[in-house]
Amino acid sequence: FYLSSYVLIAAGILGLLGVRRDGERFDVELMLDMGSFVILSITCIAATGRVGAIFDDSSVSTLVHLVWAAYPILDAALLAVVVKAMFSRRLWTTSGLALLAGVGGWLGSDLAALWSNDDGTSVVMNLGWMLGAALMAGAVSSKPGPRSDQSSRHWSRARVLMSLAPLAVPGVVEVWSSRDGNHPNSILLLVVTACLIALAFVREARLVTARHAQDLALHKRENYWRALAGNSADAVIVVDGNGMITNDAPQLVEMLGKPGAGTMGTDALELIEPLERQRIRASLDWIRTTENVVADGEFSAQLADGSIRWFGLRAVNPALGLDIGGVIINIHDITDRKRAETDLTHLAFHDALTGLANRSLFHDRVEHAVQRSARSGADVALLYVDVDGFKAVNDTYGHSAGDHVLTEISTRLQSAVRTGDTVARLGGDEFAILFEQSIDPLEEATLIAERILQSFSVPIDWQGHPIVLSASLGIAVGDQGSSVTSLLRDADVAMYQAKSSGKAKWALFDPDMRTAAIEQVELESDLLVALAARQFELVYQPVIDLQTDETVGFEALLRWHHPTRGTIAPDQFIPIAEATGAIIDIGRWVLDEACSTAASWQRDNPNRPISIAVNISGRQIATDALIDHVKGALHDSGLQPGSLILEITETSLIQDAPSAAARLRQLRELDIRLAVDDFGTGYSSLSYLQQFPIDILKIDRSFISTINGHDRMPDIVRGLLDLAKTLRMETVAEGVEDEEQRTTLRQQRCNLGQGFLFSRPIGREAAGALLREHRTLVAASLRPDE
Repeated sequence: FYLSSYVLIAAGILGLLGVRRDGERFDVELMLDMGSFVILSITCIAATGRVGAIFDDSSVSTLVHLVWAAYPILDAALLAVVVKAMFSRRLWTTSGLALLAGVGGWLGSDLAALWSNDDGTSVVMNLGWMLGAALMAGAVSSKPGPRSDQSSRHWSRARVLMSLAPLAVPGVVEVWSSRDGNHPNSILLLVVTACLIALAFVREARLVTARHAQDLALHKRENYWRALAGNSADAVIVVDGNGMITNDAPQLVEMLGKPGAGTMGTDALELIEPLERQRIRASLDWIRTTENVVADGEFSAQLADGSIRWFGLRAVNPALGLDIGGVIINIHDITDRKRAETDLTHLAFHDALTGLANRSLFHDRVEHAVQRSARSGADVALLYVDVDGFKAVNDTYGHSAGDHVLTEISTRLQSAVRTGDTVARLGGDEFAILFEQSIDPLEEATLIAERILQSFSVPIDWQGHPIVLSASLGIAVGDQGSSVTSLLRDADVAMYQAKSSGKAKWALFDPDMRTAAIEQVELESDLLVALAARQFELVYQPVIDLQTDETVGFEALLRWHHPTRGTIAPDQFIPIAEATGAIIDIGRWVLDEACSTAASWQRDNPNRPISIAVNISGRQIATDALIDHVKGALHDSGLQPGSLILEITETSLIQDAPSAAARLRQLRELDIRLAVDDFGTGYSSLSYLQQFPIDILKIDRSFISTINGHDRMPDIVRGLLDLAKTLRMETVAEGVEDEEQRTTLRQQRCNLGQGFLFSRPIGREAAGALLREHRTLVAASLRPDE
C-alpha cells in the first residue's frame, strides 16, 4: 500500500503537467527520454546505495525482497517525473513549488534511508516523509499555472539534456566505485550500456523518421504553394528597404511581357512608369513604417512591346517576427477593369448612339464656361438645334432609319463647328453647341448656324431613299450674370421662335421672347383647368345659302373666357392644347355641346334641315377614340348623322395621310359629312385630295378677300370652284364681308357662304332666335333682282 503512493504521486504530477491532453498526440519521445532518465537514476542508486544487500538477507521472503527493491526503483521513476516538472516550468507557482518541495522531501528521506547505515528510522528521515506528505497535500489546493511561451523552449533544452544524461552513467559508476576502492560491476555496466544503446537507437531512429517526414511534408508544401503560385493570375514579390525585389516572381515577368527574365535583385520602381514612381515610393516608405496594415493601390507599367497596362497591388509589412525581410506586395492585372471603367465613364457622359456629349456633360461644360466668363469677361454663346419633321422619319421608315439620320446629323454638326466647340445631343432630335474662347461668339454662332442650315439642304440617304429634313435653331449669348439654366432656356425659347416662324431658320434670343414664352407657359397651366372651370363657350356663325340667302347651318366656334385675361382667341390656345394633348378632352366637349345644341334646333324647326359644323384637330384624328366620341355625341344628343359636318385642315390631313384617310373613311361610314377647312392654304392639296372622302371644300378667306366689284373673278378662286364642281363637292366661301363678294360668288354658282356680311358669331340663344324668325339675314331690298 505504501508503494502505491509513488505511483499515485507520479500520475498526479503527470496529469497536472498535461503529458496527455485531449486532442493531442501522445509524446513518445518524452517517454523515451524519461525512460533513459529512470535507467540513469536506477543505475546510480543501485551503484551507490546498498541495493544489493537487500537480497543478502535470507530471513525474509522473496516478496519482501521485491518490495524492498521496488523502493529505489520507484524513487528513480518519481525523480524523473520531478525533473521533468522542473524543466517544464509549469509548477513555478506557490502550489507548484510546494508540490515539488514535498516530493523532494519525500525522495530525500528515501535516498537517505537507502544510503545510511542505520535502520532508516531517524527523526530527520521521518520528518522528511511527514513534511513531504504535508506539502503535497497542501499543494493540491490549487492547480499549477499555464505553460508560458518560453516553457516549450526550456523544455526542449531539458529533453536534449535528458537524452544525453544517460551517456554519463558509466563514468558516474566508475567514479563512485573508485572512491570506495571498488571496481564497477561489469555486468551492471553491460546491462545499462545495452539499455542505453537500445534507447538511443530508438530515439535517433524516430528522430530520423521524423526528420524525413518533415522534409517530405515540407517538399509537398513547397510543391503545393509553387503550383498555386504558378497557376495564379497574381504575382507576389517582396521588396526590401532599398526597393529591391528579393524573390523570383515568374508571374510578374509574364505580366510585363518579359517571359524568362528574373526579378530577384531588380529595382521595383524601374517596373513603373516614371511619372508614377514618386507616388509609389512615398507609399512604400509609409508602408514600411507600419505593421500588418494592408494598403491598396494602382500603377501603370510599359510592357516590352510598348503598350501600357494597369496593375493593382495590395501591400503589407508583416510583423517582424515573421522575418520576411521586406514588404509583401500582391500584384494583379486590372487593365480590363480600367478599360471598362473608362468605357462606363464615357457612356455616362456621352450619347451612346452618336458619341456626342450628353446632357450631363454639356451642362458641366456650360457651367465651367460661364464661370470662366465671369472671371475673364468673355461672352459665351449657345446654339440650340431641333430637327424639323424627324418624327415622320421614324413613322415612315422605322427607328433604324431614325438612328441613321441622327448619326448623320451629328456628323454634319461636328463638321460645321470649330475644334474647341462642344456639340451635344440633349435627347431625341435636339442638339446643342457651346461656343467659348472666341473673340465674337455671337458672330461665330450665326456663321455656324448658316452652315448647319446649309448642311440640312443635302438629303440623307437611307437604303436608296433620300430623306430631306430641316432644322430650327435658337441662339443665346450669355454675359457675366448668365447661368447654365438661363442660357439653355433662352436658346430653347429662340429655337421655338424660329420654329413658329416657319422652320428651317435661326433666331436670336431677345427678352421679348422670354416674356412670350412665360405667357405661353402660364396659358398651358391655365388651360389644364379651363374645361373643369367651365371657362369655354361655343359661339355659332351662320352658314348661308348664297342663292336663297337662307340660313342652312352653323359653324361651332370655340371661345375661352379667361378669368383675368378676358376672351382668348382660338389661334392662341388651340396650338397649345394640341401640343399638350388637352385638345382631346376639349374636342370631346365641343362635339357633345354642338350636337346637343343642333339637336335642340332641329326639334324646334322640324321642317328645316339644319347642319352643324365642328372643327377636328389633327391630334383628334390620330387617336382611336375619335370614332367612339362621335358615336357617343350623336347618340346622347339624338342628332341625325347627316346634320353633322366635321371640318379638318389640310395640314392635319397630310401629316399622316394613310392613317387620316382610314379614319375619315370610318367617319364617312357613319353618314357624317366631311369638309376641308381653309382649302388652298395647305401643302400638296391636289395630290392628296382624292385620297380622302371629302364632301365639302371651304375656300379660305384669304382668297375671297381678293374679290372686288371692279375686277373680274380672280383666277385662283375660279379654279377652286371649278375643282370642287369637277369633284362633285359643295363649296363654302369663308370671310364674305361685302355685297360685291356675295354677288360674284353667287354668279359663279358657289353654294354656301359665311362671313361678317351675314353675321358675326353669336351665342346659342341668339342663333335659336334667328332660326325661329324664319327670315334671311340680309334685307330683301339688297337683293339684285329687286
